[in-house]
Parts: sequence; C-alpha cells; structure tokens
Amino acid sequence: MRAAVLALLLVASQARAGEQSFGGDFGPVRSDVFVPDVKVVRGVIVHAMNAQFKTDDRWAELCRELGFAHVVMSIDRKANNRPDKLAAGLAASLKEFAEKSGHPELVHAPRVGTGHSAGGMVTAVLIRDPAATLTTCVDCSWVTDPAKLDAAAKGVPLLFTMGAVPDGFKMLPAIDQFYVPARRDGLPWGLGVQHGCAHDWGNAAALQVPWIKAIVRTRLDPAADPTNGPVKLRPVVAEDGWLGDRSTAAGTFATVAAWGDYKGDRAAAAWFPDRATAEVWRAWSSKNSPVTLEAATADGTAKLAPFDPKKSRDLKVPAGVGVKLSASVKSGTAVKKVAYYAGDSLIGEATEAPFEVAWAKPPAGCHAVWARWVGADDTPGAANPALLLVRGR
Repeated sequence: MRAAVLALLLVASQARAGEQSFGGDFGPVRSDVFVPDVKVVRGVIVHAMNAQFKTDDRWAELCRELGFAHVVMSIDRKANNRPDKLAAGLAASLKEFAEKSGHPELVHAPRVGTGHSAGGMVTAVLIRDPAATLTTCVDCSWVTDPAKLDAAAKGVPLLFTMGAVPDGFKMLPAIDQFYVPARRDGLPWGLGVQHGCAHDWGNAAALQVPWIKAIVRTRLDPAADPTNGPVKLRPVVAEDGWLGDRSTAAGTFATVAAWGDYKGDRAAAAWFPDRATAEVWRAWSSKNSPVTLEAATADGTAKLAPFDPKKSRDLKVPAGVGVKLSASVKSGTAVKKVAYYAGDSLIGEATEAPFEVAWAKPPAGCHAVWARWVGADDTPGAANPALLLVRGR
C-alpha cells in the first residue's frame, strides 16, 4: 500500500497543473491513465503490455501534443486469453477513469496502439473494434495475419518494425508470410527493419511517432468530439500516401516517393501515410551511415546520447529553449553539406564541419529529426533520426 501511494505521488510530481493520473485493478488487468490538461480528450494511446507508466516520457509528450490520453495496462504473462482480458480491462478502466477525471469522452475516444514484443498484442486488443481504431504500431511482435481480418479491419493502417538481425524469436519470416500478402492485397501497412537490432526496441519510437501523428491528421477530424458518442474516422486512401522501396533499405539513402511518382512495384513497397513519415523511414533505415546526427539544448543542459542502434535517441528540450544541431563524420569521409529536417520540414543546413545549425524556437511537441548529407561526389545519404521532445509552457 505504501509503495502504491509513493508511486502515485511520484507520478503526480512529474505531471503539470491541470493534468490527471489514475490507476487501478480491473479483474486480472492493471490499468493506469494519464490525462493531459485539455478540454476534450481527442483520443487514447494504448499500451497493452511491456510498458512503464510515466508522465514525463515521449508518450506523455505526444499525448500533450495531440490532446490524447495514455493508458498503460499489464497482465500476468502466463494468463490465458490475454487479448480478451485486456480488451475487457481497457473498457472497464476507461469507464471508471472517465467518471473520475470528468472526461466522459474517454469511453468513446478513438484509439492508437503501440507496443514491443508481447506488447504487440495491442493490435488484437484494439482491431476487434476497427471503427474506433486509428492505427497500431508494434515492434518485434506479431505481424497480423491479413487472412484473419474482415473488410473493416483491413482498412486500419498498421505499422510493423523489427530488428534486422535474425534471432530466436524468428520475427523476420513473418514479413514474407503475412506482410507481403497484406501489401499485395492493397492494405495500408508500413514496415521498418532496424539494422543492428535483433529483438530490441531500439529506435522504434522515432518511426512510430511520425506515423501516429500522420495517421491522426489523416483520419481524425480536428473538430471531432467523442463526448456524446463514437466519432467517425476518415478512411485511409492508399493513393494519398507515400511508398518506400524495401530493396533499397540496406544502404544509406533508401528510395521513397509519392504514390503517383513511384516507379517500382507499389504492391511490394512499404506504405506510409505522408511524405514526412516516408522521409523519416528513409533515415531510420539507413545502415552504417558515416554521418551521425548530434543535438544538444542551447543552454547546454542536455544532449543526445552516443548513437547505439539498440537504444532510443530522445532529447528532452525544456520550454523556450533552443536546440543546437550538428553532425559527426566518420574519419575518411568527405561531406560537403548537411541539412536537418523535422519530418519533411527543413530546419537549416550547413556546409562546414561540424555542420552546426541553431533551431532557435522548436515548437512544442515530439519531432523526428534527421540529417541529410551530401558527399564530395554529390551522393546523398541520411543519418539515423532522433526524437526531440519539446515541452510546452
């Protein structure tokens, strides 16, 4: 009991004024919710398993940006029928949290799922109600069998990421077994393979976050209000998206193009909801780039950790603080220009080492930032992205 009280106090101390957090047990399911300081909760990001409940991480910051709540659940790993029990726990907890928080819209708010490994069962938890599911993004977990989906569920855009290194979990064969048939059937599914990773979360969030933001923009009307009932989600139009050539994703500059401009086999390509996500995928897929993105707050209080393909690269940026972007270049590599992007928006570029660019006023929110470099022979390349978590005031 004392530990639970201390944990609640810790969460409260990390949250901001006007924000709320609640938790409880709902049958075999533990469920906790974070609600940002918003008039109407527009949606809910759901972790079904394998996640810690925090109010100061990337997911809380993304929820603040989107006006979403965040639910983190857990269940005994040995329990049977876990997706069914988690779905029931989600429904029960949202009903209770809606009453406690004064946000009745939590019950009907559309959902986004994310998770790693066993947390990937969030797709099975949410997609049973496709009308309420914006998307799910799972890493190193089950690739959904498209043959088991009905027509409505096939319309839900899904993102799958996994490590490029074969291991005992044997995730990679699911690409040919399930992902390829899904794309042949025209399903709006994205795919990313992390170089240097096996069954590792790695930098998956740097691709998931822009995907989620794009899907929310595409499918959820900004004026939608789930207070009085479910909202109608807009359908995904595959032809409005972008495509990535998976056969080029083992170099340093994968091929991406808008649907209408794509020259290869569209059914064999990875699908993305917009240009920003496709450009981030290009950088995220870069293998052994000789150029590494570096970033630090302008006040010098924080900087990106050294690049490690098995670890996330997040930088927390306080409100009102700028960011200094730069690039480290492997010895023996000649680079004549580096340009920095947030998604597909140019931040700035530099032509002299260490290729520093000042981002004086980054907007509040989660930004997938990456670097496009040009070699001495004019060959382009992309450095792996990082997430900049910029606090609002």
